[in-house]
Amino acid sequence: MRKAFLTIAALLLAGWAVSQNFQARRAGAQPERVTLLVTLGLNARSLERWDGEARVTGGRVVAIEGRHFSTGDRIIGADRWVATTRPDQVAPYADVHYTEMRPGAQPEPLFQPVGLWLTIEPGPGGGSTGALRGAAEGAAASAADVRVAMETNPGRFEFRLNDIGAAPAGFLGGRVEVRRAPAVEKLTTPVYEDDEPSLIAHRDGSLSVAWVAHRGAPSGPADRVLLRTRRNEVWSDPEEVTPQPGDIFRTAAAEDGEGNPWVFWSERENDRWQIHARQKKAGAWQSAIRLTDAGSNIFHRAAGTPRGTPAGGASGAPPGALSGAPSGPEGRVFLVWQSFRDGQSDIYFRALEGGTWSPEQRVSESPANDWEPAVAAGRDGTAFFAWDSYDKSNYDVYFRSWRDGRFSPVQAVTSSPRFEAHAAVAADATGRPWVAWDYSGVNWGKDQGFLIPTPLSVPLHQQRDIGLAVLNAGQWMEPRLPFAAGFQLRESREGMDGARAAPSGVPSAPPSGSANAEHPQVMFDGRGGLNVVFRHWTRRNSRTIGSPMCWENYLTRWDGASWTRPLPLNHSAGSIEKHAALARDPAGNVWAAWMTDERPFTNQVPVNAEIYCARLSLDPAPPSSVYAQPVLVPQRQTSVEAIPVHPDEPAQVAAVRGYTIEAGGKQYKIYRGDMHRHTDISQDFKYDGSLIEVYRYALDAAGFDYIAATDHQTGYDQEFTWWQNQKLVDLFFLPGRFTPLFAYERSVLYPNGHRNIVFAQRGVRTLPIPPEEAGGKAGAARLYEYLKQNRGISMPHSSATSQGTDWRDNDPEVEPLVEIYQGYRTSYEYEGAPRAATALNQPAQKSGWEPAGFLWNAWAKGYRLGVQSSSDHWSTHISYACLIAENFTREGLLDAIRRRHSYGATDNIVLDFRSRVGDSTYIMGDSFTSTTLPHFGVRVIGAGPIQQIDLIKNQQFLYTTRPGTKEASFEFADQQSGPGKSYYYVRVLQQDGQLAWSSPIWVER
Repeated sequence: MRKAFLTIAALLLAGWAVSQNFQARRAGAQPERVTLLVTLGLNARSLERWDGEARVTGGRVVAIEGRHFSTGDRIIGADRWVATTRPDQVAPYADVHYTEMRPGAQPEPLFQPVGLWLTIEPGPGGGSTGALRGAAEGAAASAADVRVAMETNPGRFEFRLNDIGAAPAGFLGGRVEVRRAPAVEKLTTPVYEDDEPSLIAHRDGSLSVAWVAHRGAPSGPADRVLLRTRRNEVWSDPEEVTPQPGDIFRTAAAEDGEGNPWVFWSERENDRWQIHARQKKAGAWQSAIRLTDAGSNIFHRAAGTPRGTPAGGASGAPPGALSGAPSGPEGRVFLVWQSFRDGQSDIYFRALEGGTWSPEQRVSESPANDWEPAVAAGRDGTAFFAWDSYDKSNYDVYFRSWRDGRFSPVQAVTSSPRFEAHAAVAADATGRPWVAWDYSGVNWGKDQGFLIPTPLSVPLHQQRDIGLAVLNAGQWMEPRLPFAAGFQLRESREGMDGARAAPSGVPSAPPSGSANAEHPQVMFDGRGGLNVVFRHWTRRNSRTIGSPMCWENYLTRWDGASWTRPLPLNHSAGSIEKHAALARDPAGNVWAAWMTDERPFTNQVPVNAEIYCARLSLDPAPPSSVYAQPVLVPQRQTSVEAIPVHPDEPAQVAAVRGYTIEAGGKQYKIYRGDMHRHTDISQDFKYDGSLIEVYRYALDAAGFDYIAATDHQTGYDQEFTWWQNQKLVDLFFLPGRFTPLFAYERSVLYPNGHRNIVFAQRGVRTLPIPPEEAGGKAGAARLYEYLKQNRGISMPHSSATSQGTDWRDNDPEVEPLVEIYQGYRTSYEYEGAPRAATALNQPAQKSGWEPAGFLWNAWAKGYRLGVQSSSDHWSTHISYACLIAENFTREGLLDAIRRRHSYGATDNIVLDFRSRVGDSTYIMGDSFTSTTLPHFGVRVIGAGPIQQIDLIKNQQFLYTTRPGTKEASFEFADQQSGPGKSYYYVRVLQQDGQLAWSSPIWVER
């Protein structure tokens, strides 16, 4: 009995101790956990073993994770690890940075460091796992009492936890660096795929994070919006904000004047997307309301007017910082979004004040597409808007403010010919707006490809850097030390996040092409520091484009005079467009929430999408006087030259769109597009851009009527990436203007070959590739069955390469077209054709040499294959798949593909090829039987003078003309036509080398 009593008493005491510790943590008395980023093997010149263990005195290790671990690296138990620096070599024929594209050159091997995320909780107890001894002792513990000793193969080093800040501390002769990093909290579980977070820092010190949660269901996959709130360091259970699941794109959130949270999302309703909102009041969610009606509305952001800081908030703040007394209208919530109407997108906003939403107002004024707005609210009730626009046939950043019903004039923050987009905006303590953006080179998305001798353009995603400006007394200014010059990311011996200072103290420049910072998100903390969270790419092999890769969040801070070195954020790996959401709490701390797909560094294959949150503030801020007088200079004017590429393109595109083909009592139009376009979802990313940037490219830079994003298996056959791809097809569907297609690439090596798969309808999952098909032991029979079941279409590509085919399979019902030309590679018409390789010049063709795959061989076998031209990786603006369709719907475009009513081109060329027999007229792709001589008509409207037009029959040149003019037409009767089957097609060659190929017309006499 006594023993039982003592046991119960001990349990109660233990429970009381845990309860007291929990309450202490809720009250903030318990020391916070500290995360360290330990980088091992800096400046390695060979493989180095960095096995080791961490021993903590005055606290305990509560978590240890590897950063950029390779195969064989692993964590052992609670405090030990096995890790080796990894070799970073460039394989022969790899797509490397332009600076390393030297024939026969093999860059020197590099050896990249490896890292650890070490999270420590101060408290009594020795070693790495010392137990807590009670609330009183726990509350007294602090980082000043903690010492960390690390034993590694190359040597031992130790430090006091309190001596480590965001600035790196070096050990073992500079071979090791230790930095303090934000301690992250995971908010989600694998039940859902979680994405697109937004964040509210409430006036009472609590936080709310909302996000889109996706899960398949018996009735089909769907999204919903969930929300969790953090009070006293404890997160609530998830609350479902949306009334019912649906197609949902992104969240935004803000707090109103009464302290109530508002959550916003865009939801598909038939062919349109509308923005909905829901308020939580008195602890209960109110009925959802719809805030948009006209158009299709996406890319929404929200901001609430800041309020005064409660007692005990930020101290030592600069003039104009948060204080206990309000200085202007409070409680306004501003909602801004991008709306497509009549085929064009503009920026709109609405304001909530006094419980009432204002009517919508148009913010942008450009007749071109305006994109992805950002909004910030000043304490005086001013709304600051920033966005980018294609107004000058390149993306520039624009700004405008609104206060009390009045707009300021629209101002161009940037005006260079470079790509400048993805704006963010924040208000500083004095009410000045700061705008950040990312930028690339000139002629973005214009002519780029394998056989272009002098590229005058940049690919969709090669290098990015960040610009920053502040509107100061009516003039745009920028920090004296700009973002790009204040630091440089290094992807060499110093590691992904290690910048080495030159003797001047300014970090040395990286190798060309290695720096990449983009999608900045900005927020001022309570002491005046500007926090910037941005995306940076991380490749398994840092110098090879095509190596498995991801993007990670990095944090840097400007104190008015200098930048801190960028710091990676743990658990932030994912694709490009996964922005962090930022908010400032009443104490002046900046918080962030973000998505990661938890892909391991070893293979970069996504696992499950999760949401993480962290307080970003680490070091004490500099004296307020530093921020009170920031070192600013007038905005620098960048001198860059953009040699015009296709200056007459608007007129050329109009000519293609305006051309009508009348045949058989029907009228057809020509629709330009691309049916082979990759994004960062593909594991072999090659300057391809994000999924969203592909739609920017299609709508603006290329002026397409349709596009098909064809990532390999839409991302490893995974349901979530497939769902997001499908959702964006619907997101950018603009009836009558732009009709994207549901598609993916099915990649099987020779002799089966790569194929692009296209559907008119949503909801068809990718077909996994069985080993026997991948190894060439089985053909395409299963694929053809799948396509027939789902009304799909297959199009082989790269046919004469190691990714091509020997034409062992074809089903004319589901495989009607082939990609005759590819901007990333070459032409596959026949060996030695224009832009095609030969056996004596195989380097003129990428990806191997398999001449059995040339298209003439397929036609010789009797295959009825029409043609189209698309881009694949990297290449832009030189591959056009032109469909001749009766109506501009997905079904209409797929019908044109099935009927082979298509042609391929490398420029904006109108190609009209017909055959007339008696009273019947047939167009390219048709087949017919005739007892009389076939007559053909050809009309070409070139984008430049036409060098030559060839009419080809059964691999023989039947007729050639050399007009030398931009427009040409002729008629021809095949006097040598006899009984049997023949195919005829037309090839156009302009004087500038641009080409077009018609689909054949098949004739049986």
